[in-house]
Amino acid sequence: VFGGDIADQALLKEYEVFYDIMKTLKKPYLTVIGNHDYNANGGFIYKNMFGDYNYSFEFNNNKFVLFDNVVWESDKDPDFKWLSEELVDTEKFNQVFVFAHIPPSGDQFDAEMKQKYRTILQENGVSLSLHGHTHTYSYEQDDVSYFTVPSLKGLGYGIVIVQDKSFNVELIEL
Repeated sequence: VFGGDIADQALLKEYEVFYDIMKTLKKPYLTVIGNHDYNANGGFIYKNMFGDYNYSFEFNNNKFVLFDNVVWESDKDPDFKWLSEELVDTEKFNQVFVFAHIPPSGDQFDAEMKQKYRTILQENGVSLSLHGHTHTYSYEQDDVSYFTVPSLKGLGYGIVIVQDKSFNVELIEL
């Protein structure tokens, strides 16, 4: 999962370069939209290349929710109603993971949004919330664990190993 900011200026060429790199992996990948991806016409380009901003899927009895929570550049509030509806009946899954670009402690969330996001995740049994945006590593464990991955420019990335009813977060620094 690529955690957002595919582009810097949201130019079509930046998206094309990303796509060309990712297709060489010969592995499936997913994306969440980042704040830089909304610049200029980037939101339109992103949607045409990668699809909906909010989506989810189930795999191996786990649920994965990819959520657009960009505020400033998108000129809209995150769709917390959609997120809440996606997280209904999550007790039937081994684990639930939410991916969003902005961490709840991020600069784009006011106190009310931070609390709303954390409450929705906590009340719906989310195991782990994964983020980018700040380009610095952080891992916070509470009722819900929060993992923010470092910047790829810093030659680091995160691996989440999902097991039956548990997961392990690993920071890889190159």
